[in-house]
Amino acid sequence: MFKRYLMILLLIPITAFAHSPLSSISPAADAVLETAPTVIEMTFKSPAKLIKLELFKVNDEVKDSLFSSLFGNDNGNEVTLESDALMQESATHNVILPLLEAGAYKIYWRAISQDGHLIKGESAFQIIGG
Repeated sequence: MFKRYLMILLLIPITAFAHSPLSSISPAADAVLETAPTVIEMTFKSPAKLIKLELFKVNDEVKDSLFSSLFGNDNGNEVTLESDALMQESATHNVILPLLEAGAYKIYWRAISQDGHLIKGESAFQIIGG
């Protein structure tokens, strides 16, 4: 009996347990760009509903402050993003960016996978040109 259950368990595809992890993001994590990107593109392994996306221009004074190091609640200056991509279920989400100036940026996101699990992450990139 145990062997039968074990065999059934082994036959269930591993993807049934996946939570639609992020497979790629553009701009890529820690990218250093000559020109400002025009879009954030997020691709998940399977459809996910993007529920939150925030972009912050990192403030150098805040980044190095003791308060920021201890509490980490001041992310810099928030960049206003269009919310059209939010609450849409898709494997790929494209968010149009306003014109960004040179500097360091952080992206924070949250999504709900098809199986209902919350997935979240962050990424950073830097623009060195105008």
